Amino acid sequence: MKTLTKLALTLTAGLLLSAQAFAANLGQLKDDGIVGELSNGYVGIVAQNKATPEVKALVEDVNDKRRQIYADQAKKNNKSIAEIEAIAARRNIDRTQSGHYIKVGGGWQKK
Repeated sequence: MKTLTKLALTLTAGLLLSAQAFAANLGQLKDDGIVGELSNGYVGIVAQNKATPEVKALVEDVNDKRRQIYADQAKKNNKSIAEIEAIAARRNIDRTQSGHYIKVGGGWQKK
C-alpha cells in the first residue's frame, strides 16, 4: 500500500510540474512573438516561419485543453460553446500582456 501511495504522489507531482512547464513554454512563446491570442478564445501561431513541430504541437495541445474546458463550462452553465468561446476570448485578450500579440479583425497586432 505504501508503494501505491508513493506512486500516486510521484505521478501527481510529475503532472503538476509538467503543467507548470507547459504554461512556461506558452508564456515564452508569447514573449518571443511566436504565439498569440485569437479572437475566438484559442491561441494561434503569429510567426509561421518559427513554427517548429514542437510549437505546433503545443498550440494544438493548448487549444484542445481550452476546447475541453469550454465544453465543460458550456454544459455546466447551459450555454453554447460559441458563447463560452466568446467570453473566454474577451477575457484572454483583456488579460494579454502589453507587447504580446492578439488577432482581432483579421490581422495580428501587438497589444
